[in-house]
Amino acid sequence: MYMPILEIDLNKLRDNAFVEKTLLQKQGVEVMAVNKVFDGCIETARAVMEGGINVIAESRTYNLKKIRETGCTTCLLRSPCLSEIEDVVRYADISLNSEPPVLRALAAEAVRQKKTHQVLLMIDMGDLREGIWFEDYPQILETVRLIEELPGLALYGMGTNFNCYGTVLPTVKNGEDFIAIVKRVESDTGSKVRRLSAGNCTSYHLIDKGLWPQALNHLRIGGLHQFGIEYVDMKYLDEFHHSTKAVGRASSDLYRFYAEIIELNSKPTVPVGELGVDAFLQPKTFEDHGTRKRALLAFGRQDVPAENCVPQDDAITMLGQTSDHTLIDIEDSAQSLKVGDTVCFELDYTGLLMACQTRGVALRFIR
Repeated sequence: MYMPILEIDLNKLRDNAFVEKTLLQKQGVEVMAVNKVFDGCIETARAVMEGGINVIAESRTYNLKKIRETGCTTCLLRSPCLSEIEDVVRYADISLNSEPPVLRALAAEAVRQKKTHQVLLMIDMGDLREGIWFEDYPQILETVRLIEELPGLALYGMGTNFNCYGTVLPTVKNGEDFIAIVKRVESDTGSKVRRLSAGNCTSYHLIDKGLWPQALNHLRIGGLHQFGIEYVDMKYLDEFHHSTKAVGRASSDLYRFYAEIIELNSKPTVPVGELGVDAFLQPKTFEDHGTRKRALLAFGRQDVPAENCVPQDDAITMLGQTSDHTLIDIEDSAQSLKVGDTVCFELDYTGLLMACQTRGVALRFIR
């Protein structure tokens, strides 16, 4: 049975995890590895653990259920639904939370399962996604006290997030403002907050610039070890293996995506006839470059969107997609391609996410 293939180099992923942990450890920062882009893939979770990171986060409980067999400590990265509390306690050692009704439900279920569930209490420092609003200190303090009082719960730490929804960047100021909130909580409760979880891989730019507020001691990271990119200035970090191409830098092929040619011919570059909209109800414009050699590939937008694929051969260009087909221009390629050959692509983060999510792509691992 044919499927396009996503190839993942587990050795390079392991190496990246080791480099990441080492770099962060020098700053006194504990790292939680985010595995969600791989959709609960056990092999990638194991590779990261081999790199020395033992806490793995997923945003779906059914993926936590899969990766528990690795023996890692698990974290539910998305706030729990009230309808999934039993599974959250069963499969997640830690979860991100901000809602008292959810906390009470988690506590009751943890008691029932004879467990202690760890809570990372989220504070919204301005990005407008999850968390108690940073200006509502009475609610923050009340929620911390609730966690301390409820049987079956323990405070894993306090956390915040940046850049994912509101595109708010982690800065020295909002980092220090977060620290001030935590210090106030410690003063009012008399308890030490063990972890100040200051965001995701975008926070690394403060470490890279030597601006990291030292009291921040925890990060939840995926993209850094998955791509080796500093995501604020969008630069490739020399210590890491990379995947997507950058000017002046060869790829290290951390991920490769292969799709088969099912048709190869020369056709005009402008459609013939009156134009309407495409399969996705979008109008299109075309530039006339004469007749060009092109190939039709056996994957489409329901597998990986074309804008998230980069042909490994720089002479190949993407033309477009329908649900099940991808069109590429191969006129300038030096390869002697024919029907049945495969074309290799590199994927960005969104492309990797889509390839791991779909049932239509097979995974192949390099060790």
